[in-house]
Amino acid sequence: MGTQRRRTWRDAGNRLALAIAMAGMGAMSNGVNAAPPVQLQPDCVGVVLGGGGARGIAHIGVLKVLERERIPVCALSGTSMGAIVGGLYATGYDAAELEKIVGSIDWAGMFVDDPPRPELPMDRKDEEFRHLLDLEIGYRDGRLGFPVGLVRGQKLMLLLRRLTLSTWRAEDFDALPIPFRAVSADIVTGRKVVFDDGDLALAIRASMSVPGAFAPVKVGDQLLVDGGMAENVPIDEMRAMGVQRMVVVDVGSKLLGQEALTNPAVILDQMITALMTEKTERSLATLDADDVLIRPDLGDITSGQFNRTTEAVAVGERAAEALLPQLRRFAVSAERYAALRAGQHRRGFDPGLLAFLDVEPGHTPSATRHVAWATEGLVGKPFDVDKVEHAVSRAYGDGRFEQIGYRLVERDGQAGLEVIPTQKPWTAFGRIGLQLDDNFNGRNNYLLSAELTFNDANRIGGKWRNLLQLGRVTGLRSEFVQPFGEAGAFYLKPALEIRADSLPLSVDGEQVAEYRLVRRQLDLEAGYSPSPHWRVGVAAIGGRDRARRIVGDSTTFAGGSESFAGARINATWDSLDSVSFPAKGLRATAELVSLHPWGGTTLDGEVARMSLDWAHSWDRYHLLLGTRLASALQDDGFFQAQTFLGGFLNLSGFGERSLVGNQAALARAVLYRRVGDTTRIFAMPMFVGGSLEAGNVWDRRDAVDFGSLIAGGSLFTGFDTPLGPIFLGYGRNQTGADSWYLSFGSLLRQEPK
Repeated sequence: MGTQRRRTWRDAGNRLALAIAMAGMGAMSNGVNAAPPVQLQPDCVGVVLGGGGARGIAHIGVLKVLERERIPVCALSGTSMGAIVGGLYATGYDAAELEKIVGSIDWAGMFVDDPPRPELPMDRKDEEFRHLLDLEIGYRDGRLGFPVGLVRGQKLMLLLRRLTLSTWRAEDFDALPIPFRAVSADIVTGRKVVFDDGDLALAIRASMSVPGAFAPVKVGDQLLVDGGMAENVPIDEMRAMGVQRMVVVDVGSKLLGQEALTNPAVILDQMITALMTEKTERSLATLDADDVLIRPDLGDITSGQFNRTTEAVAVGERAAEALLPQLRRFAVSAERYAALRAGQHRRGFDPGLLAFLDVEPGHTPSATRHVAWATEGLVGKPFDVDKVEHAVSRAYGDGRFEQIGYRLVERDGQAGLEVIPTQKPWTAFGRIGLQLDDNFNGRNNYLLSAELTFNDANRIGGKWRNLLQLGRVTGLRSEFVQPFGEAGAFYLKPALEIRADSLPLSVDGEQVAEYRLVRRQLDLEAGYSPSPHWRVGVAAIGGRDRARRIVGDSTTFAGGSESFAGARINATWDSLDSVSFPAKGLRATAELVSLHPWGGTTLDGEVARMSLDWAHSWDRYHLLLGTRLASALQDDGFFQAQTFLGGFLNLSGFGERSLVGNQAALARAVLYRRVGDTTRIFAMPMFVGGSLEAGNVWDRRDAVDFGSLIAGGSLFTGFDTPLGPIFLGYGRNQTGADSWYLSFGSLLRQEPK
């Protein structure tokens, strides 16, 4: 993988993909392998597997032919994708098993570090409704910082750990079923680093850390990246093992022609590929007549196209079969081969009960405690890799870690678990977001958000979050979240908010005025969230609202101010898999705001709100059913009692927030279909769909009449971009109101307010 850099920026991300992360934390040698040669049989054949991202899946096809032809493979070396295939083959997987593994991996999911959205804690799910981009800007000691890789490799490392568990006691790579070497590079010195012992998963992970794509791996005092930087086809390492006869597989990409060099990204990739190709050709020139070089013709398969694994395996098979006369020189008798392979199978693996669990120290006390809470239930029970991964992923979903790994260790004859969390290197991090709406009829608005969060603001894990917004809503919200209790399930959250909203006022579908509502509010909320799916909270609230007319007719509503104090009770259940284009899950919210004339405030009334969104999918088709209900229970007309409808998928046809009332109801069904090639790993998903909606607002409860519901609908095209979902649609309702929409936001909305 590391060996061939992508032809485009997207390709570069793809290569990441390949690097299914394996890691090797133990000893290593710098430069040419310093370990003594392995004791090999005279008929031994060493297999050298080069890097090349998804193109490296062709290695499996070559291994299938070597098995079929009874070629006695007794040593392996690999770089990047070659390290992945070679390392797994060295642990005892045969070629058929490897083919099944690569075909069953959710490659797209492998390159998203976070656990699935349903497993994220509730406060991280809330972030998605603030339209924040998934890009962090860190701050520490007066300096800004950015992630050192697009992917930190959390899921890849867990997968490689799972696949190499049978070797947890084998620290010497010569003691594996097949002796193995993995090649990485020290990005600080540029020197080659060869793994011949240690943690196999970590060694493989280090070998495939494509700079800029995967985060480098810290091993001891070295910062390691993809081995293709130093030796993409590790022939020297095979010779250092004492092997006399080699099968060398080169899956590197070819240099592009002049006509393809059309942009800076491609030219940069071409430069890197040229340097790597020159090194590889020098190495290949050292092969002699006893060696066989296989170069599969992978055509247009790029290093990031993991959706073409079946095709790549077949190409590898054909390439090896084309060289059968040379390969058959290495073949041995059926009896000899069977005896050899009998000792190369995966070894039994049963660590039994986990007698202890250690969380590696060196982090903030609250972070260590958080990881311990998530994993302590594993002790005293049989080792179950699914449960271990679930516990580790749940801890990682907290958002303050770069990576959380684990490994089995032995102490006093008992097996235990060592959990290794690595916190993000900054004390504070920021994120930005954008929401945009335009109806192509003179009405548009935007919302620019910037959030600054301080994790571990105190020794007991407090988090201080500050949100600044500009546009349709302008304001600042500052809140401090203090978890406490068992596993931090309880929390206390004081918050201060100052915000100004633009409120259009419409009569009979026509806007007659626009107001600016300024709210100053103080909250003190206590809550309980024992699982990632649900949360309940109760808060004391107080503040003042003031509305000022900006333009339009003042005869309908002149504006004014109101002070308020009271309590808010809320509950949320959220198991949706996405807020952009959900395919499954449920999100339900309920809220009651009760205001009373306390401490000199004036308002006395209650508002209840409820929302429900349920998603289901059938292959490419997705259905989202939703409803919104809101009611000022005493029909009082204070500002907090108002609910707004109107806009894309929110009673389409009307302008954004153009209907306002004390009572509101909305029901909708949205059907959308993903179009295009859904097998591509790195692509911008596109959807086409439509909606049916019905809803209205009323000023009093006795005026609520479901016979007066306004029916509407829309047709739209949506794109799930790295900047968030973008929609272009047309909506119309039975009043005759219609509108085109350009919307940069989510299919879901927060509870109407």
